[in-house]
Amino acid sequence: MPEEKLHPDDPRQGALHPTAGDGVVVVRDPPNAPMHMTPDEADISGIRMLDAADQARKPPPPRGANDHQAKPAPDSDE
Repeated sequence: MPEEKLHPDDPRQGALHPTAGDGVVVVRDPPNAPMHMTPDEADISGIRMLDAADQARKPPPPRGANDHQAKPAPDSDE
């Protein structure tokens, strides 16, 4: 469902956009007033919050963890 551009006076704020930090979930600029969402926006917000919570619980990968990925040969076109 595409998110709509809301009129400034509309109490609906749309779905939340949380991000995962190191052991925290961050929701930037949440409104001070109660939020009004459609049922779909509430579902999307809940899924995003669960996903961010899962990511926040995972430890960061060790340094150099991605260094083992295959690299193209020097004479290849990639």
